[in-house]
Amino acid sequence: MSLSKLLESKGFQLIDSQYTSDLYSDTAQETGIILDTRLYGTDKPKFPYHEYTGWQNALMHKFSKLYRFIDDQEPDNKWLVDTVLGESDDEYDFQQYGTDRHINEIDPTRPEYNFESLFEQVYGSRYLYALEREHQYIDLRGKSRYVDYMLKTRHGDIAIELNGEAFHHPLVIDRKRYLSQLLKQNSLMKDGIKVYRWSNAGMADEKKFADQIRLYFGNTESFCEKPSASQFRNISFSLFKHQKDALSEIQNSREAGKDTFLLVLPTGTGKTEVFIADHDRQRKLGLAKRGLVIVPFKELRDQTKSRFVERNSCLNMSSDITDLKADVIVQTTQAIQRHFSSLPSDHFDYIVVDEAHHAPAQGLKRVLQHFKPKTLLGCTATDKRLDQKDLAEIFGRYRLNMTLEEAIKQHLLPPIRAFRLESNIDFSQVRFNGKEFVKSDLNNNVIIPSRDQLIVDVISKYFGQEDTTTRQSLSSLQGVIFCVDVRHANRLATLLNKNKISAEAVSANSREGLKKYKEGKLRFLCACDLLNEGWDAPNTSIIVMARPTMSKVLYMQQLGRGTRNHPGKEALYVVDVVDSYGPALQPWSLHSIFNLTDYKPFADVFNPNAAPVGEEIVLDHLYESVRNLKPIKLFNFEDEFGDYVNDEQLARELFVSTGTVKKWVKNLSVVPDKQLPFGNKMLNYYKQSRVHEIREEKNLKLRSEATRREDFFEFLEQRDYTFSFKIIFLLLMLKHADKTGEVSLTLLRDDYQSFYKDLLTKYGKSEKPNSPLNNEEFLNDKSRLTKSILQNPFEKFERKSFMYHAKDLDKLAFDAVLWDKLESSDIELIRIQMFEDGDDYFYKYIERNTLLADSEFF
Repeated sequence: MSLSKLLESKGFQLIDSQYTSDLYSDTAQETGIILDTRLYGTDKPKFPYHEYTGWQNALMHKFSKLYRFIDDQEPDNKWLVDTVLGESDDEYDFQQYGTDRHINEIDPTRPEYNFESLFEQVYGSRYLYALEREHQYIDLRGKSRYVDYMLKTRHGDIAIELNGEAFHHPLVIDRKRYLSQLLKQNSLMKDGIKVYRWSNAGMADEKKFADQIRLYFGNTESFCEKPSASQFRNISFSLFKHQKDALSEIQNSREAGKDTFLLVLPTGTGKTEVFIADHDRQRKLGLAKRGLVIVPFKELRDQTKSRFVERNSCLNMSSDITDLKADVIVQTTQAIQRHFSSLPSDHFDYIVVDEAHHAPAQGLKRVLQHFKPKTLLGCTATDKRLDQKDLAEIFGRYRLNMTLEEAIKQHLLPPIRAFRLESNIDFSQVRFNGKEFVKSDLNNNVIIPSRDQLIVDVISKYFGQEDTTTRQSLSSLQGVIFCVDVRHANRLATLLNKNKISAEAVSANSREGLKKYKEGKLRFLCACDLLNEGWDAPNTSIIVMARPTMSKVLYMQQLGRGTRNHPGKEALYVVDVVDSYGPALQPWSLHSIFNLTDYKPFADVFNPNAAPVGEEIVLDHLYESVRNLKPIKLFNFEDEFGDYVNDEQLARELFVSTGTVKKWVKNLSVVPDKQLPFGNKMLNYYKQSRVHEIREEKNLKLRSEATRREDFFEFLEQRDYTFSFKIIFLLLMLKHADKTGEVSLTLLRDDYQSFYKDLLTKYGKSEKPNSPLNNEEFLNDKSRLTKSILQNPFEKFERKSFMYHAKDLDKLAFDAVLWDKLESSDIELIRIQMFEDGDDYFYKYIERNTLLADSEFF
């Protein structure tokens, strides 16, 4: 039986198609299933990957559950269909699939960096902590997989995959890889986790992407905004010959304050009896009300449950980790990994990991970091050599909800010592576009010899020579200097080498220095862009911020290069180059990031009054004057503008165009609460409370994304036609719109031009008198015609937030929320109205025989 027939037998109906795929839905419109029915045929159509992901994302949001399958009867595909639709509950032994890029590659890929930056622009930097990068997940076959981002919310997790076309487009990759991709996606959906995908092309239209994630992710009220760090358990690692020895040592260690135990018992000595006996003892003391035993295989699961019951028949045993009535839950590794994140960290008082030597390979690290039981016990009877360091790392570490500052204060990460290098160079002409400094302005203003020499002089003085008093030197420390561009990186590397400090510039096209740096053969890297290099260098002790930035994402990523622990590393030294940007704006610095208002050169930023020790004593002598704690005036963009909205955000709240808001400001009917200069223009900001005030002043109806469809039809019902432009424009938008509601401006303009030229040829006029479209010269000027379309009619739709112009992509597009709400029947109703209104218009002003419905243009 074909999959389409199978779905029909289960009550699903075909409701839509796109390129190589068909969409089926159940009668309640709760579950959607996409079948790739024509993907491997000889006449398969070509299509851009962003349309594939765009259609799927829209459906993912629409349905409670959405699955996708290849429509064939191959055994591996049939198994996936049966499993997802609930006809198979087979368990598979754990397998590793893919790698944890978070370990091997600190830096995000280019799509990941773009996603983080756009996410920050939409939701603010404080909510970046809700994103967990490289989230480990166990699929339906027991394979360990990694999700690019998991958005952590109080209502459940949302998976985000950022895909390159060469590795994910089903027309590019082979069937095996595509099926693996579907297995991962369907496994997540089976567990109630929706999956949204974007490529770089899908994020290129920033306005559309922003609207999409607002729609798909919702508001920030449910986001988890506090970051997590790690803490270590008090762990005991012991080898025993007998059960009694093990039980005695566990109790002695527990009384000594330890709560985590790794036991190695020879085969045949009854390791299972040890943890059953210890659990029984703790349960009687009221310290093990709910226990969990994690085993590698399902056969061992059933055996372990039987052994518990043999010892105590009164125990309520279960394999359902959500069973609140169970005394002890025994479950396999893969089952636990798929469901553990839905449970609170204190859900279990007592956790056992049987066959603990499998834990590193099976990826139990995240599970054990999540839970904080009163007792954590790992047991093994293997005679193989154990990697105690690896096991201690997995069993001994758990997650804390704490900030970077809290982790440093608790000595979990090295302290940070700061030096503010004040250049006194005037950068007030460097423009800020509301998101970041303009790159061309940075190139023209930041890359100047005197500033570069200041940076090199500081490095040479404090990290390049010996202190004559203590006879000590910090000249072995390594560091990274973050630069504006390749030219800047090359200049600084050349200057450092001239001062006998080894350095190399690194970029996407020059990676040779990375290997030498990690091997300790190079002291400094001058980097302009390490975002897709994928490197980890915990030996980094110095970070120089030579590139000013208003992106908190970028600053924190750069800072993160040095916050890792490393043998012999006493502290991380951060040199912030502080230039003069005028009173209204300053780029991020270490002190503004942590809102620190006092500064002492080279002191621990979180404990500046502490007596100098170690390397700080050397720096104290090299400083050549008294290092006093002094107040500094900070500019923190997040604090200053975090609760304000800009022109674009105000327009979105009021459901008008950005151009409308700018007109209000220009004619002084609306006065911004704050302004920032941007070249010869101003960036405007408004308090949140002003949104309601301005809506009342302008007599605007309260609108929301929920009312967008009704608002659009209300707008069309007004039938406000000074000219025919709006009618023809909307018909062409509907004609050329792709699955995501986008239209090529060039294509639309050409059809628009041809339609009116055809009228002009047939009737000697194409519009009312005085219309420029009656002028053949004007119609032939494509540049003027494009400008005319954007001014009227497009602006009428843009003003109401029904459409927008993606200038960089040369596209016009329906608002993402509106397009998502428009059904095919709605589009047909709009076409019918436009045909009727157009016929009435042209009957009145041109020719009674003009019937738009019969026109070849629509």
